[in-house]
Amino acid sequence: MSIKTLVNKLKHSFEPATGARYDAKVQHAGQQPQLLEVNKWVLSKTVKKLSGIVGLHPYPFDELMLMAAAFQYHAPNVVIDIGTHIGKSARIWHELSRGLDIPAAIHTIDLQDPQHPEYPGAEMGRFIKGTPVIQHLGDGVEVAREIIKAHPEAVFLMFLDGDHAYEKVRRELELAKLIDQGCFLVHDTFFQLGAQYNVGPYEAIQDFVRENQVKQVVHLQTGLPGMSYLGLS
Repeated sequence: MSIKTLVNKLKHSFEPATGARYDAKVQHAGQQPQLLEVNKWVLSKTVKKLSGIVGLHPYPFDELMLMAAAFQYHAPNVVIDIGTHIGKSARIWHELSRGLDIPAAIHTIDLQDPQHPEYPGAEMGRFIKGTPVIQHLGDGVEVAREIIKAHPEAVFLMFLDGDHAYEKVRRELELAKLIDQGCFLVHDTFFQLGAQYNVGPYEAIQDFVRENQVKQVVHLQTGLPGMSYLGLS
């Protein structure tokens, strides 16, 4: 066997499997992993495609990966996106649903408040025009509560990226008490002691987790803007 043939053989022996979806049974003897776990080699290809559609702002690569991982692992029937703004996050859920072949009803909720400094006006939901994403206007918690009540057996993915004040995020996290299966993702949660930026979302998560049972918490803490995952099941 030539040196070149040997090198190629060794190279291929370390390459990851290339199935479309991660089969947890291979690694876990027929059982779903107990905590968030996906094949990152395979999912990275999906994330690369996502970045070409929505860019890397406001969701950098590591946050796109966490969003994709949570979606694939939980395979939600219903996604509730609070604070979609121009619709990039909702477009991500739509593309993940299509690309991973996981059917999901995707709902976005925004306030109709032209006085708000971040109100997008005619740009609201621009990235989801022409998609089956369902757009709602109103109070995020109140609208989400009605959607949850209408789907009592569903697996939910809740995405919180609206008002980042502590009180608002804490109120949104209380929706977890209505959900049996699924997870929460919260954006803008990077935290550093003494930081001058808004730390409300991170502090709301810390207090909620201290007072309520959450199966798993993952914080992306390498830099702004940051994202956190709360696994409920």
